[in-house]
This record gives sequence, C-alpha cells and structure tokens, in this order.
Amino acid sequence: MNTDYINRLSQKGTLVLQAPYPWQAEFKSDIVQGLESHDQVIVLITELHDDSAELCRALTDPCIHYLLCGFVSGVDSTPCMDWFAQTVSNYQNIQLKPASKLEPYQVKPKYFDILLGQQKPHRQFVYDYINDHRLSEQVIMSYIQDRGSQLGNTDWILEPGVERDDSIQWTVTTVKYRSRYLPLSQIIPVSIYNDTAYTVVCETNFDNDYSFYTEKVAKPILSERLFVAVSGQHYLRNLKKLGFKTFDGVIDEGYDLVEDSQTRFRLACEQIKWLCEQSQSEILEQIQPITEHNKKVMLETDWHYNKFTS
Repeated sequence: MNTDYINRLSQKGTLVLQAPYPWQAEFKSDIVQGLESHDQVIVLITELHDDSAELCRALTDPCIHYLLCGFVSGVDSTPCMDWFAQTVSNYQNIQLKPASKLEPYQVKPKYFDILLGQQKPHRQFVYDYINDHRLSEQVIMSYIQDRGSQLGNTDWILEPGVERDDSIQWTVTTVKYRSRYLPLSQIIPVSIYNDTAYTVVCETNFDNDYSFYTEKVAKPILSERLFVAVSGQHYLRNLKKLGFKTFDGVIDEGYDLVEDSQTRFRLACEQIKWLCEQSQSEILEQIQPITEHNKKVMLETDWHYNKFTS
C-alpha cells in the first residue's frame, strides 16, 4: 500500500500491520493491542501458512480487515496478491524480451515441466507417481529431496544467464540474472518451457482451509500454459475468484473438489498421465483462448489494489 495513504489512515484511527515471516506468535497480541487504541486494524499477510491462516480464523473482530495473498475458508478478506505483483514486475522489467521468445502453442519434445523444488508430501506424491507410471521420459522433472542441498546439486535446473552461486539453498534467494538481481524463483524458465507443453504447479502448501498463491502459478500464466495444480482443495475454484479461467473444459478438474489429499493428488496426477497420451497440437489449440485470457488478467490487474486505497 502507498505510504502516504497509510499515514492518512493512521491519522483517522486506522492501524496497518504486516504479518512477520518467519511467523512470530506475539503478532496476535500486536493486533489485539492495536484494537484498543484504533478504530480499525488492517492486517496485510503476504505469506499465508498454517499460523497466519489460524490467526485469521481466531481474530474475527469486525474492526479487523485482512489483506491476504490468497483466501482463508470462512474469513472475509480482500486479495492483495504480492507474489503476483512481484512476478509481473520482474517479467516486465527483466524478462519481457526473452519471454517473448516463448512458443506456447508449438508442439514440444516433452509434455510437462515438473519443477518440484524442496521436499514436501504433495511433491513426493507427484515424484513417485511420475516414476511409478514410467512417465519420466515425457517430462522435465527436478526435485530437491535433500532439504540441505545447495545449488551445486545436479537436481537443480537453472535458466541460462543465471550467475551460479553454489552456496544458495533456497529458490527465494536473490541471484544475478541479466545484470539485475531478483529471487531465483521469480525467473521464468524460458528454455524449459520451450521444451515442454504444460506445467505442474505444486504450490507451497496443500492445506484445504486456505489457498496461498505464489509465483509458482504466476509464471505459467504469464507464459500462456495449461497447468495442473497439486495443492489444497478449491485451489482452482479460488483462483477463479481473481478473474482467471482454468481448464475444466479440456481436462477433468474434478480433483479440485476432493477433500481427501491423497485422492486429490492421485486424480490430479491422472490428468498429467492423460495429457501425456493426447495430441499436443489439439490440446494447445483448445487452451489458447483460456491462456490468452489468463495472461491478460495477470498483466492488467493491479494486484495491490484493495477497497482501502480507493
């Protein structure tokens, strides 16, 4: 939010707080104390995890307003999609020219990019499914199964132009790319996208009670790609609330409605397998109106806009 606007709000008895990351338990007390001396408290949460989602459910005073990088079930909030805003900014300021070399509707040598990142249960499920069903030759997949693994590990796949630093352990770490500095996770993998037709989005979390949206889904949207989401229940339904379309007319997205995580993961992976058996040219033609719409929404929406700044 605009600093001048925040100052004006404070003069009117409104307190604006940003949730810390990593989480600090005393932040809840900060909000409660803020209510004692202000008419309303606006809480900005850009990292939506178990602790911050529980906070939203626990503090439901009508004078508390949440700006969330996603949705928490049962909590009235306003989207403030910081990860989308960051990814769009980096795309426009750093990667727009190389990203224009993307060929989203050309048939590719492989079907999916599956860049799983660090080890988590839903990512392990996808990794095992791909190997158990002998799909590894049809995808580009990376998985850092050792949480302490550094960038020198061969499981990391870097976009050409990234200046390598073998001490990096996390994809959110800042790296130098095309003479600019940005988080490694914000770089659109153009070379991988041009070798694969679709994307598997294994989000940060897979909790059913909240949806947290990051660069993991923003990058394929900007690159006009079909994606299968392995995340929490209603991840796709909530994404539509932000103006996006998904691919339920092309694939079976019934997995998004399933409460049981293991069943939901399996059904999502079955769509991966099914797409690997279909004609790429036919699928790519079907998805083009959807992916073009999604890219337009991603680029033209002010992701920091909310009702308090109008």
